[in-house]
Amino acid sequence: MDESLNVYIQKFMAANEALRRKMAMDYRKLNEQRGIGITGPQFFMLHFIKEQGQCKLTQLAEKMEVKPSAITVMIDRLVHANLVARIHDPHDRRVVLVELTQEGQQALDQLKDLTKEIIARYFSGIGKEELARFVATFEKLAGMTDKH
Repeated sequence: MDESLNVYIQKFMAANEALRRKMAMDYRKLNEQRGIGITGPQFFMLHFIKEQGQCKLTQLAEKMEVKPSAITVMIDRLVHANLVARIHDPHDRRVVLVELTQEGQQALDQLKDLTKEIIARYFSGIGKEELARFVATFEKLAGMTDKH
């Protein structure tokens, strides 16, 4: 590997980890202050369920890269908080599906707004031209992952 590329890789990894930690801390702090009380993994699950509509627990387990038994525990908490509902597949009663409740949609909307607020704080320190270049590069990088 080219040594100059290795330097950029190391810098990117360090900056990415530092930003991830800072944003996670900001997320937890604001989440707690506003009394939302939803963890990052729960947010991810709510978002996935929203995108899929009704989905199987096995789909969630695969997406989250955990065992189905772990998903069951996580879903139990979301059901208890009335954020998702369990329903039986009308075509196969043995299959359990989950779907977002109205309260789950409201919580998801709050969390998306919270995330946008946090990102806006970070972006506010960057000029518009630099921000445009950064986002374009980030989109390019994200698009490359589909090709590898």
